[in-house]
Amino acid sequence: MSDDAPIGLVLRIEAKTCHVEVPADAPDARIEKLPMRGRLFEERGHSRNVVAVGDRVRVTLDADDDGAIDEVLPRTSKLARRAKGDEDREQVIAANVSLVLIVAAVKDPPLQPLLIDRILASCERQDLRCAIAFTKIDRDKKGRSNEWVELYQGLGYEVFPCSVLAGKETTDTLEALAAELHRNMTVLTGLSGVGKSSLINHLLPGSDLRIGSMSRIRQGKHTTTHTELLRIPGGGHVLDTPGIRNFGLFGVGPDEVSFYFREIAEIAKECQYRDCSHRDDDGCAVLPAVEAGTIHVSRYDSYLRIREELDEPEY
Repeated sequence: MSDDAPIGLVLRIEAKTCHVEVPADAPDARIEKLPMRGRLFEERGHSRNVVAVGDRVRVTLDADDDGAIDEVLPRTSKLARRAKGDEDREQVIAANVSLVLIVAAVKDPPLQPLLIDRILASCERQDLRCAIAFTKIDRDKKGRSNEWVELYQGLGYEVFPCSVLAGKETTDTLEALAAELHRNMTVLTGLSGVGKSSLINHLLPGSDLRIGSMSRIRQGKHTTTHTELLRIPGGGHVLDTPGIRNFGLFGVGPDEVSFYFREIAEIAKECQYRDCSHRDDDGCAVLPAVEAGTIHVSRYDSYLRIREELDEPEY
């Protein structure tokens, strides 16, 4: 097709139809609902989805066939996981993002360090910048979340402990987080009920994303059902995603997992053998570090769980 064909930005996907901003980034852009050309499905390789939110695409706008997406342009980055089911495919959650923001509630629903570590490992593998927003800290009366904040800050990740209901207590943190959103193409990911939509609505007035109660979430009714890209007035984009329960690494062998845990990868350099599994090997430097508290036990447990799953994939 011609290089002069319009370039659009994928904002949302419903089945095989995409909501596309055309032309991408133009002040006078309009939203087109476009299907995907059949040949794109033939070229998808190991990807489960042909197009992802955040993709830039070449499109045809033709009155005769109502137009279509003809080509997906090369991505600068992607947040992806192993697709659910038996197929050995990758599911791209968001494309061309510059920041992954893991949103985790300190309470209601309970914090799940394993899910955080899965996403962090995936970001490390894909060389994606990642930060963590710990929400609902107004409910953490005993300060138990401080340990998690200190853990991930100590590993070099940006951490934003916050609450949209805490008044002035977290104002500075929320302002810093809003500034990050204005500077980036940010994808928010985490469990249902952690407050992703509430956070966006608070930081970006006018977004008006629907917010579900915990009772609806316990019944399995997720408020956010599609990944959707929102343009932020004044700069930046944010992608709100449906809640996730599983995040399997795609294209990673068991022996690679330690490379994507920063502290384990660093200490593993001191292991006696290069193929050390860091479980019960002679000359392992990681096990003594876990016993000494240099490596947090929850991080080591996450490493073991992910490695075991890749030995016998569950996805």
